[in-house]
Amino acid sequence: MDTHIEERFGFLISDVGRLCGKRFDDLAKSSVDLTRAQCRALAYLAHYGEVNQARLADLLDVAPISAGRLLDRMEEGGWIERFDNPDDRRERQVRITAKAERTLGKARKVGDEVAAEGLDGLTDVEAKQLIELLQRVRCNLSRIVDR
Repeated sequence: MDTHIEERFGFLISDVGRLCGKRFDDLAKSSVDLTRAQCRALAYLAHYGEVNQARLADLLDVAPISAGRLLDRMEEGGWIERFDNPDDRRERQVRITAKAERTLGKARKVGDEVAAEGLDGLTDVEAKQLIELLQRVRCNLSRIVDR
């Protein structure tokens, strides 16, 4: 039995993500009228632009049916628009609305606050190095997983 769980890469990455998410939820309650999942969806859409629902579900790491329900609520709230892909009628595309773009700034501020709290005690150089190392890890795994 492995007793050094605190030194296991996968555990640490997952636990840091869990803690960041819970802290984001706590801070966002007073300033952002969206759930964490909705904020993540908007952040991906802002980054990637228009994407199809299946790709967004993959990015969110949820089942397509779960993404569909999430997007239903977001569309009803005026946060996203869905439309048919002109090149493939079976596919639905998603894009953020102007309302969402205005709110995304508030969500980013909450994310920045969580990051500042998590990186507390690290020098600017250490924080930058940590981000760069995590980007390299993501790149390594992305080459394998996203083939």
